[in-house]
Amino acid sequence: MSARRARWLAHALCLFTAFLVWNGIFGLLVSRGEKQYLLDQARHELRLGPEASLPARMRDTIRDGAKEATRWAVVVFVLASAAVWVGGRAGRGDEGGEGTSGGMLDD
Repeated sequence: MSARRARWLAHALCLFTAFLVWNGIFGLLVSRGEKQYLLDQARHELRLGPEASLPARMRDTIRDGAKEATRWAVVVFVLASAAVWVGGRAGRGDEGGEGTSGGMLDD
């Protein structure tokens, strides 16, 4: 496999990992919003709080969940892509780079 194809594959893996992170965090936050709605509704039924609105709760939950999940997915993708870039630069030790040999940073 060529170095270019390996880097492309590594970046594709970074993107897929970021997608998994987005999906996991978004699902976690939406389920947390659902639980909060059920708690608010139970409090209302016990006359301990105002009536809960499912559409309002889920609208806010989905908006906030998408923002937070996107933040984390971007962080994962940027850091993973930076690691691929650094690894690719370190792997070019035979092209005149000082102090690098065999693709290891600490050789």
